Amino acid sequence: MPRSFFTVLAITLGLPFLILLAIVSSASGVSASVLTSTLGLMIMSVFLMLAVYEIKRIADLPPDAH
Repeated sequence: MPRSFFTVLAITLGLPFLILLAIVSSASGVSASVLTSTLGLMIMSVFLMLAVYEIKRIADLPPDAH
């Protein structure tokens, strides 16, 4: 996979996670389960994104390459 793909993936996952971690650790009114739920949602969305990317890559192959 190209380096730009990994860069976008790191920014897409890393920044929201770090921001959420800072909010949860600094605010006493925010539950820690919010962090766990958000992390699970982010992991599921990454797997879904990668599955769609792979399906698109296979669909774009020439018919004799399947």
